[in-house]
Amino acid sequence: MSYILGLTGSIATGKSTVAHIFKEKGYPVVDADAIAHAIVAPGTEGLARIKAAYGDSVINPDGSLNRRALGHIVFQDSTQRHRLDRLNGDLIRKGIQAALDHYQQSNAPLIVLDIPLLYESQHYLPMVDGVLVAYVPPALERQRLIERDGLTPQAADDRIAAQLPIEKKRARADFWTDNRGAITDLYPQVDAILKQLGLPSRNEE
Repeated sequence: MSYILGLTGSIATGKSTVAHIFKEKGYPVVDADAIAHAIVAPGTEGLARIKAAYGDSVINPDGSLNRRALGHIVFQDSTQRHRLDRLNGDLIRKGIQAALDHYQQSNAPLIVLDIPLLYESQHYLPMVDGVLVAYVPPALERQRLIERDGLTPQAADDRIAAQLPIEKKRARADFWTDNRGAITDLYPQVDAILKQLGLPSRNEE
């Protein structure tokens, strides 16, 4: 039976870096963001649903989703965020479950389920056996987000406010990594988590 580790964090706290380390060590990662992108590719049902709900203003001239335009709508309005989740949530969950089933059938001892809004959504927590939070303090989270995405302080604050505060996530987590330092500092932290789970630092098949 695979152990499913939910990996989350907040925007700009380094969750993707932690996920990459697990991949390097040979453990499969199910990336919810990648699935969410795939289900709104041009020609998909997911994109058609968004266009019907929000109109042509969120569609690029080439027919792809204008993520910046859609983000401007949903990050400033919690009602719109919930609306978007209702639009395509079933497609995302179906994709995630299919990926989990695939890795479970291959007898992977550990599957990392990388979900940005693991705590904010009520759908995904029942899927996981434990939760790992990628953590940095709120002030550093804000600074990194502004620098990474070129956002104004207000735009950064809007995106941070759309998620559960990182301190609350860390308090609820079974495991957490301190992402304030260098990437090399994360490797021993991931190894320690694997040791707690009784798993090798590299997947031995």
